[in-house]
Amino acid sequence: MPDLTTPEVKKLLAFRGYGNPSGRFWFVGMEEGGGDFESLQIRADEFANLEDIATSHAKFESHDMSKSISTWRIMSAIVGRISGTENWWETACTTNYQMNRLGRLNDETYLTEILPLPKRSLSDWPYGNFFDSPKSYFEQIFPAQLASLRLEYSESKSKPEFVFCYGKKYWPFHKKIFESIDFESALDDRILWGQNHSTIFVLTNFFGYGWTGFGENFVEKLCQFVLSKS
Repeated sequence: MPDLTTPEVKKLLAFRGYGNPSGRFWFVGMEEGGGDFESLQIRADEFANLEDIATSHAKFESHDMSKSISTWRIMSAIVGRISGTENWWETACTTNYQMNRLGRLNDETYLTEILPLPKRSLSDWPYGNFFDSPKSYFEQIFPAQLASLRLEYSESKSKPEFVFCYGKKYWPFHKKIFESIDFESALDDRILWGQNHSTIFVLTNFFGYGWTGFGENFVEKLCQFVLSKS
């Protein structure tokens, strides 16, 4: 794979996420999928620090916003259920939301990550010319990302009502972002949750089907619980 330049990697490191940081819903993951050279080059050349997900991903030749992406479908279902949308779990409903509203700059969701560089898989590492290892990358980048996410939350024009951090392996890092929140276990230890005067924070397993437990019944229980605390 061809090499990215130092300015290009710096541009990738500056990326914040998709959508509206002042929106009603935040979704915080660990790192975005992707990472082939062509997509990284497009990101470095054409992405701003904050993007509209549909507009920016239309620049990828293979991308299709109507394609079912497990993380995006779960996000869309959660928003639909909390907002009282009929048939919120049906694929047609989640796909419609994914195509038209998820991660849009002037809408209600904000999608961001703890780490900014996309990877195709946990074992993938296309950034060896800049960081010796994923561990070295994390140690160098996480402190600045932590400070940036805290600042982004504190400076959002209106605080999100709901912040969902997904990926159980990364709960310790999610908790560091919102260190003022006292988290406690709920739903048979399947989530951690806490709140301040404006936001409910929820730490969950990874957003996916089957092995992660995010079926319709669990999303229903999760949203009922969150709504009971709001």
